[in-house]
Amino acid sequence: MGVRKVLRSDLDDVAGIFIRAFPESVRHYYGARVPPIDGFRDIFAFLSQAERGNFLVYEESGAVLGYVVVPKTMGRVWAKAVLGGHVFVWALKWMAGRYGISPTRIAMILGNKLLFAAYSGEQLLHGHAQVLSVAVDPSAQGRGIGKQLVQAGLELLRRQGVRTVKLEVRPDNEPAKHVYSSLGFREVGESRDSQGEWTVMIAHLQQDPQSS
Repeated sequence: MGVRKVLRSDLDDVAGIFIRAFPESVRHYYGARVPPIDGFRDIFAFLSQAERGNFLVYEESGAVLGYVVVPKTMGRVWAKAVLGGHVFVWALKWMAGRYGISPTRIAMILGNKLLFAAYSGEQLLHGHAQVLSVAVDPSAQGRGIGKQLVQAGLELLRRQGVRTVKLEVRPDNEPAKHVYSSLGFREVGESRDSQGEWTVMIAHLQQDPQSS
């Protein structure tokens, strides 16, 4: 089937792909313990509602093999998380032990979000779009699925009139940086969280009328 919009029935698969595709990030927050899927599924469920058509998956032979989330504006995502009460619900579930994560790790996550906001202030204010998350199941990596997903996300944003798209990638992730460069992204700076540095990349989807 290829790339299509996410369905609610895909959320467990998407959460599982994230856990398998980013083991270092999962260990950073959960240590050696097997993480419960609830927290990841809740975040992706929120994104599927908040972004609707800007959350895509790649399906093949009935199996979801990858996903990409490309919010048109991150400011709108944050506003929906807070004003829609999602943050409050997540806090209640955490206190009830549903997410299996310690207060220390929660503080680390919140600190990372504050760092993200500090580094992304201009993008939040000007409404730049972002490749927020993209992953391919390790069993299907190396087949160009990630590139297809990002291409589809960029085309979707282009049709929505978006001019500038931002993403962050680890500096040592050369395969991903090569794919992003081939799609028009250029390195413009760095950011940091508790895991280390990120390389910030920007792509321009629409020609600036003032430059023509």
